[in-house]
Amino acid sequence: MDVEWVLATLNDVMDALEDAVGELERSPQAVDLLLPEVMPAIYAKLNYAWNSRELGPEALDKIDHDALVGFPKDLPM
Repeated sequence: MDVEWVLATLNDVMDALEDAVGELERSPQAVDLLLPEVMPAIYAKLNYAWNSRELGPEALDKIDHDALVGFPKDLPM
């Protein structure tokens, strides 16, 4: 597992989450409009981080996009 890749993808998630929080703090009255707009991207980025953790950047060429951003089938829950 490439730790630098995992950190890069998780930092992307963190940036998206920080942006979402900032938007909601600036416009709390728009939460009903903003949340459905920003949350899918955050989940997709988080799923991407998990689903690409083993292959790193090669995952882009080896795994279908929908599988990369979809909810992980192998997450222990």
